[in-house]
Amino acid sequence: MASYGFVVEKQEFNCIDWGPGGADSFIGDREYRLKEAIYTLPCDLEGRVHCFENIEQLKESEIQGEIVFLFGELTREPLMPINFPFYNPPEHKRMVSLLEEKNPGAILFASCSKDSLVPLIEDGDFNIPCGVVSVKEQDLLLENKNSQGKLVIKSTRRPARAANIISRGGGVKPKITVSAHLDTKPFTPGALDNAVGIAAILVLGKFLGPGRLKNQLELVAFNREDYFSNPGEGVFSDKNLSTPCDYLVGINIDGIGYLEGQTGISFFDFSGGKKDKARELMEIFPGLCEIEPWPQGDHMIFVSRGIPAIAITSSEVFGILEIVIHMPEDRLENVDRKKIAEGVDFLFELLKDLF
Repeated sequence: MASYGFVVEKQEFNCIDWGPGGADSFIGDREYRLKEAIYTLPCDLEGRVHCFENIEQLKESEIQGEIVFLFGELTREPLMPINFPFYNPPEHKRMVSLLEEKNPGAILFASCSKDSLVPLIEDGDFNIPCGVVSVKEQDLLLENKNSQGKLVIKSTRRPARAANIISRGGGVKPKITVSAHLDTKPFTPGALDNAVGIAAILVLGKFLGPGRLKNQLELVAFNREDYFSNPGEGVFSDKNLSTPCDYLVGINIDGIGYLEGQTGISFFDFSGGKKDKARELMEIFPGLCEIEPWPQGDHMIFVSRGIPAIAITSSEVFGILEIVIHMPEDRLENVDRKKIAEGVDFLFELLKDLF
């Protein structure tokens, strides 16, 4: 970006660095397959295994220092991290508080998804070691409930620093921001989520340069979007979005270029005239279509401040969350580069014509 003439800022913040090391579990006379929950602390623990399927059973338990297995009603959906700033339902907070109060030595979860290993808790601020087992393993584990067990998790957790990378060009306020996040979740290569978005803003920066538009262009590579507490979004929102009138629009690119379907565009609080023009422009590009608003991405920090936003992703985004995104399958083989190029061409024309 600097070589294209942009002024580049490294916006740093505190975080943790986490590394997987594998996990083993023996209950009764059987070894169980499991996976350490992302961001978990390590453990080497022996104790009786207590199994709970509803909140009433958990409330009545005495399990300090023991191994706990949660399933059924307790693992219907993942819990939001303790310090997630944008959304945290009261029932999630109550569940986390109850687990902290009961203070087991370690927790095993039945996966929240029957198709893949989705843990109940992925949270670097939660300090009880956690692992997840498949739904298929659940019945086998329950056959040995109340048996003695051993759980070993070999993960590492340490303090670290990370940064958003912000590139700014010339022009006047209000600003136009185009963003993509540069991180991905552990255990996945992150091609669609979100190497493709970073590729798109790099090319857009090269095409537009710092002074092509009347309004100032700001290209943001967010860091830690796939991280439990979204600190990159938080620091950018606090430092840059405190005066929303400084921003004309926030455009976010995430998951563009999936082989199947089209490139999906969704609008948030976008004024009628500009939206109509954007829709007219979309008709020139056959690979684009409008989709229902997709509320999971960096564009939402602009929406939360009352700034109009556009999300650019795959039309299949809702269908690939548990089969490609965040999975080992998120590889370049699933990416159509022509779709990324078409999305960049659309953005190039949109920014020139509308702003």
